[in-house]
Amino acid sequence: MSMARLHETVEEPLWFGPEDRPLMGWLTRPLGTLARGGVLCAPPIGREARAGRRAIRSLALTLAGQGFVTLRFDYDGTGDSSGELNDVGRDELWVDSVVEAKTYLHSLGLESVSAVGMRLGATLIGVAADRHHLEFETAVLWDPCDSGRSYLRELHALEALRREDFEIVAGASIETSEFVFSTRAAEEVRRLSLSGTSSVIAKRTLVVVRSDRAVPKKLKDRFATDAVEWQTTGEQAALLDVNPLGAVLPNLTLNRIVTWLCKPASSLENFVLTPILKSAVVNAKPSPFAVTERIVEIGPRKLFGVVSEPVGEAHGPLIVMFNVANEEHTGPARLWVDLSRRWAGFGMRCVRFDLSGLGDSPWTPGQLSRPFYFEGWRDDIMDVARELNPEDPSNAVFVGLCSGAYWAIEAALALGARGVCAINPPVCMDFLHGVRSFETSQLPLSGVVGKKVKRLARHEWRAAVWWYMLRFILPRRYAEDLFQKLASENVNLLLLYNAEDLSPFVKVPFLSSMDVRRLSESSSRRIEFVPGLDHAMHFAEGRTRAVETLDQHVLNRFGGVTTELGTMNGDD
Repeated sequence: MSMARLHETVEEPLWFGPEDRPLMGWLTRPLGTLARGGVLCAPPIGREARAGRRAIRSLALTLAGQGFVTLRFDYDGTGDSSGELNDVGRDELWVDSVVEAKTYLHSLGLESVSAVGMRLGATLIGVAADRHHLEFETAVLWDPCDSGRSYLRELHALEALRREDFEIVAGASIETSEFVFSTRAAEEVRRLSLSGTSSVIAKRTLVVVRSDRAVPKKLKDRFATDAVEWQTTGEQAALLDVNPLGAVLPNLTLNRIVTWLCKPASSLENFVLTPILKSAVVNAKPSPFAVTERIVEIGPRKLFGVVSEPVGEAHGPLIVMFNVANEEHTGPARLWVDLSRRWAGFGMRCVRFDLSGLGDSPWTPGQLSRPFYFEGWRDDIMDVARELNPEDPSNAVFVGLCSGAYWAIEAALALGARGVCAINPPVCMDFLHGVRSFETSQLPLSGVVGKKVKRLARHEWRAAVWWYMLRFILPRRYAEDLFQKLASENVNLLLLYNAEDLSPFVKVPFLSSMDVRRLSESSSRRIEFVPGLDHAMHFAEGRTRAVETLDQHVLNRFGGVTTELGTMNGDD
């Protein structure tokens, strides 16, 4: 964002809220003890939360630079907060999260508290203000959902358009991209209604709506008062209607929101920092041990991470999970959170973290806004293992999806790790490994060649075919088979694949599994082709099968758990 920063800022992750259901938040504030007031930033939910996360963080940072103390947070049952999506009373738990965020800001001595909410976050701000008489100083409802009913209907319909085999069944659970709302949870979410509120939300309210969509009449009528201003934005489609990996930061909209919140100029008030809570006991599925989670800052690049561990002594290797591309450290469908807590419940120590320049980790100077197989990410993974396992960094298992699976393999080879769980690794990863050898060469010309050739990986099948043809004439260091290399170094490997990742010609005989010829199991390598698994693990049926295999493998091989475990299915 281009707005000039008036204050130096500090950004700190913390736990807050109820002791039995703690919430994860990020307090971003100006240096010193004076502020223009507090602002809670209520994010969207589900797939939209991933697409909008950079925008919400940018908003919080910019507002702090203008003198506000901001709190962005994960609702109960989402992100890193405790609870699960389909817990009883889902609507009330989300509303209570907004109340807890406002209460926390007041606990700092801030009397003036405003709110900004995007999509269902805007709906929750309105409902929370109505049910609990919150009356914010100012409120921004950014592309608000009229109701939980319209929100679920829209996402369910979008999922049906994306998939040929998708069926909408009345009264059944609601499947959206990544997340599945149980029948009960869906009914509870439908109770949320912004247009059905009657109390004053704030002294001043700004409603920002999309220029490419009609505004529901009920919503227009609800906010047809002199205390409400309306603006339109044309940037939401590029932010939310795309794959989250391609979400474009809505800079114009962010600037307009910040400008609106800063006028008229407010007087400064004192705030006092209470002790920042860095650890908390979180709710988990039934298991032998209670689970605690602590916020960590890792390595020279100060990576953001969350360690899950049993209350008591841990055993087995450190399980390391991280984001893929510019997605969140919580994993697809929040899997890294669910698995961390489950495995910690069986006595294992797990960490999930954001790679440098992504998610909630600091930005790396000179790094592109959308890094492409950034070499520093391998070093990030190794730094995490070294810092959390200083006595034996190799006593670790790396879990990764897609490009994250490739970096998990590279880090495991560099450290001699105990194992890798690779889900849908890129078919061109041997090519990428060879390119790394060029990029990291001492010869300047080799580095230039590596960077240019690396662009081929944007079309991974071309890169894979190119590598397959040239590997017979390239020096060995440029043409290694990573699977064979893992086996030769006794690194245990679990490979979970969907069939479409093995060939671009899945419906053509012989060509339907071009890469399968080198995929054979051994004592240190297990391979599973998972029916229904899509590349990004968005579809519930295939994801459930893959997670059950992954869960059993980690607990049996590395956790020493040999009894019947039952199934793990976060979509129930």
